[in-house]
Amino acid sequence: MHRRSIQCLTLSGFLLTFVASTVLADEDLLINEQWALNNVPRTAQNSSALITTANTATIGTCADKPVISGNQYSCSEYNAPGVEDMDINAPEGWSQYSPSPTLAQNEVVIALVDTGIDYTHPDLRDRIWLNPGEATGQDANANGVDDGCEDGIDGDQNGYLNDCHGINTLVQRVNTNGSLNPVAGDPIDGSVGHGTNMAGVMTAASGNLDNPFLGGVVGVAGIEPNIRIATCKSGQLESDVFPLIPGVAIPVASEAAIRQCMQYFHDLKVAGVNIAVVNASGGMSRFINISNVMFALVNQKYWLDTPEMQALANLMEQDDIVVVAAAGNNGWNIDQNVVERAYFPAAFTNSNIISVGAINNQGELWSGSSYGRWTVDIMAPGQSILSTSPRYPLVDAQHADFVVSDGTSQATAYVTGVVALLRANASTAALSASAIRRLLLSSGKPLAAATSKTVGGNLVRLADANGRGALSCNNQVFRRRQLPAANAVVALPGETVKIEVQNYNCSFVGTETYLPVTVTPGNTSFQLRDDGVGDDAVPGDGVYSGSWTVPAGEFEYFLATGTDSVTGASDVLNIKAGIIVDNTDSGADYVGKWWASIYRSGFYGSNYRYATEAEPEKLFTWSPLVNEAGYHHVYARWPQGSNFATNSKYRVHHQSPQDGTELITEISMNQTTNGNQWRDLGLYWFNGGIQSIDLSNLNANGTVVADAIMLVPQL
Repeated sequence: MHRRSIQCLTLSGFLLTFVASTVLADEDLLINEQWALNNVPRTAQNSSALITTANTATIGTCADKPVISGNQYSCSEYNAPGVEDMDINAPEGWSQYSPSPTLAQNEVVIALVDTGIDYTHPDLRDRIWLNPGEATGQDANANGVDDGCEDGIDGDQNGYLNDCHGINTLVQRVNTNGSLNPVAGDPIDGSVGHGTNMAGVMTAASGNLDNPFLGGVVGVAGIEPNIRIATCKSGQLESDVFPLIPGVAIPVASEAAIRQCMQYFHDLKVAGVNIAVVNASGGMSRFINISNVMFALVNQKYWLDTPEMQALANLMEQDDIVVVAAAGNNGWNIDQNVVERAYFPAAFTNSNIISVGAINNQGELWSGSSYGRWTVDIMAPGQSILSTSPRYPLVDAQHADFVVSDGTSQATAYVTGVVALLRANASTAALSASAIRRLLLSSGKPLAAATSKTVGGNLVRLADANGRGALSCNNQVFRRRQLPAANAVVALPGETVKIEVQNYNCSFVGTETYLPVTVTPGNTSFQLRDDGVGDDAVPGDGVYSGSWTVPAGEFEYFLATGTDSVTGASDVLNIKAGIIVDNTDSGADYVGKWWASIYRSGFYGSNYRYATEAEPEKLFTWSPLVNEAGYHHVYARWPQGSNFATNSKYRVHHQSPQDGTELITEISMNQTTNGNQWRDLGLYWFNGGIQSIDLSNLNANGTVVADAIMLVPQL
């Protein structure tokens, strides 16, 4: 697609007006404001001086809403100049795109779960899905609306009246008199405008130069007329989101409304509509970060980590529908091990879900973007993004509007547009949802800011040199461990640790028979396989799986799984084993008579020891060796016994983390309960070296039992 650059002319101060020098048939007025498509810093020229290289200044795109007048627009504020080529390479991708031969008969449909769409917007109206079950193909009254969309008949008999472009789950589907509610079949966007904004990023039409409207923005997939967008209106401003902060309204969708949307799109897929991808720019965690000031608890009706939502995620996976989900705008880690912050649906682990974080025009993580090395797949542009917004009032074309905004929502919409093009493109249309995820993880632009913040460590690219880019991927290996979801874990001797490594080449799975894992100390090894046997759940999906049982004898192990393709370094999983000292071990000793027994059940190891008389004092001592100074949880265990003491005294000898001063903490434990369990005696700092935990029978009101103790390092 040929595009001509737009001239920059100075008016006064910092207010610049841009004029399209020649309006081409495929040119859009605001195309040069869309840095995410093609990030090329521009030069602003000062009209009060001669136009020379010496008196030019480099500027970025408009930082606020452009004001359009005829074939001109102006902006009062500008972003810092962007880093050249820090974008999704849209022009390069468009030149590589070739529509699938079956596309005209089977258009690709993007499913948008959001606040609806202003489907009359001039940049969007030609990209809106028309429900074949409702439309008649006639417009007898010449009002621009298909007669089937205004006949008051549920043409496809799905329970939604005239749902020509999607549905509205914010209202009841059925009126109190039993009739179908027409509003439930109308997903028009309102004042919130979020859905219209996402639609513009994804599908805004290219070159729609209607008079007096010149065409504003271009969506990622806006070059292909057979990519359409259907919507489910589920979000609006709600004031009950924070139960502890009443009256604060934010745009959000309830779990019930989102489930209704997902079920609707599933039903369309079953009915034969080519629902290729769901854009889930919204989401929710149990807490929200409000302006980096307050962590606010969220009303449970908006939580999305429910069994019902997981079931729908599984259903989308079964339907082979890609779900592109935002990482959220909390600016924190959303990996699932941080329960309160995990953000759904992005944190679901289904193979069809692609989760997205946001960058700015410098290639840095946008300050508001959440992230997660084990959860967020890729990055996309999300700061100062120009896109469509609803018109006020919704009347005629000359009131078409645009807005500049920030968020992982916008980043998500860019990725959704890329996925839609992939499913419309001749060479990639047949890729499964999981293959598309593999392709995006393998093919993007390496990004330093994403290396430790995302799974893929990259910026999504439509096409690129050297075999990179979603539409031009060739021989791009992605290999990275996905389980355990940490670089260091604690596992007790005898515990089994499952290891999984993703291994892809573009959209293809790895061809290796197995991936070796080397364990030190000991220099042993085991294999990860992708054969659907044993630990491997799905054969041939590119996820190589295996397990390793922690042996006794060492405090720390290192498991090398091979080269991490994102970092270029060897991936080494650090497993810190719990330090266990049994009553029979060399690190155990006692003063006084402690009888050995196996009479009571639930002891650790081969036996336990007990002391009866409360006087004189009998002392049992465990002496674990701590290799590395740090905080450790101390645990003790004993077998089941109703006649045991309820006031057995453990003494933990530990140190001050500030100056190493020796400290002793005494803990009284009731040994008549919780037998056969590790019971927590507290968290303590230990210097390196041999430590001491004692058990005394002094003044005990029953039999005192010495079995085993364990120290577990705090990571």
